[in-house]
Amino acid sequence: MPWTRSTVALLAVLAAALTAVVAAGVVSAGPTAAAARCTIKGTNGNDVLKGTAKADVICGLKGNDKITGGKGKDTLIGGPGNDTFYAADGQVDKVLGGPGKDTAFVDPNDVVTGVEKITYSKPLLSQFKLSGGDFTVGSKQFTEQLVLGNITKQALEYAGAHVTSQIGLGGTAVNRSALTSDKIDMYWEYTGTGWIVHLKHTDPIQNSQQQWEAVRKEDRANGIEWLPRAPADNTYAFAVRKEAVASLGVTKISDFATLIRTKPKDATVCVGTEFSTRNDGLPGVEKAYNFKFPNDNIVKVDEGIIYKAVDEGKICNFGEVFATDGRIEGLGLTVLKDDKQFFPIYNPALNVRTSVYSKYPQLAKMFKLIADRLTNDKLQKLNADVDVRGKFPEEVAKDFLKSAQLTK
Repeated sequence: MPWTRSTVALLAVLAAALTAVVAAGVVSAGPTAAAARCTIKGTNGNDVLKGTAKADVICGLKGNDKITGGKGKDTLIGGPGNDTFYAADGQVDKVLGGPGKDTAFVDPNDVVTGVEKITYSKPLLSQFKLSGGDFTVGSKQFTEQLVLGNITKQALEYAGAHVTSQIGLGGTAVNRSALTSDKIDMYWEYTGTGWIVHLKHTDPIQNSQQQWEAVRKEDRANGIEWLPRAPADNTYAFAVRKEAVASLGVTKISDFATLIRTKPKDATVCVGTEFSTRNDGLPGVEKAYNFKFPNDNIVKVDEGIIYKAVDEGKICNFGEVFATDGRIEGLGLTVLKDDKQFFPIYNPALNVRTSVYSKYPQLAKMFKLIADRLTNDKLQKLNADVDVRGKFPEEVAKDFLKSAQLTK
């Protein structure tokens, strides 16, 4: 039967109504639904709300509230404003901050989101029990690895494990060989190194999460488990002294092309011998960005002195560096943006032998808490504490764990 105009109009109204219902259903999955389930609600703000012995949903609807959980497994929800949450009662509570600067006093195993300042009732690593565990921890020889190795050793010991130190064991090949031959149980490796060096891939994956997932999946065949990665990216980079940025006009790698064309005498760069020949080093950068440094402007030196040479600006204005090196912060260097994302991603992640991980799966959660706090800025500071301020890696590791509320 043919549809009349009135039938079509009616269908349009029904469709609009159905869309509204679906939209309402979507909205109900968020904070609005939580508010609808509130067992204890605020009023006009500045409320003092407290839970009971039940599993309450306590909602500070107007904000600037003080919300305290009771004896049950509670959900504490803030409103707009600066709320204060208290959920340190031994239960696994959920705390959801709202707009504003919220603070929370919670237990290590509580689930907290959207809160700007969190204080834990006990150190975060106190929830892990590794008594009876016996681990051998390795690391590479440079500063960052010495710090990461000591963080790992001290974290495991805090959880009750016995640790044999092979920190500073050697280079990449030495640590990898020690791990695959059961001579060490774990060491921190970088995703780009795992993918390109150990697994022999030519092209990196230019997405941190996808690169980690790919190397993690493939390396399991070698008996190695990659624990959660840190957000820090210790990749290759170019740096310049801050005071020369404006006069040289180079803030990103693609700016080299203009500098080489207009001021070739200023386009001087210090690089290590290996970097000067690698496909993921200088030749690859020049090809990807379509420029070429004058041969006389390329100064090959030991990588250890590049940072000081760049800071002085006498033999080179630019230099090859590692993005999380503490001397970048210590000398006040500026890292150029890799605007074409040429360099591989090098997120550090603890590598653990699969047989060890199978016995202690809690290592994943434990070291995620540590890895999540290792940003570029944080690693630069930790490295600078050693290289610039003269502290010992053991001391720097201890201070990091304590300041991050991971240990006491």
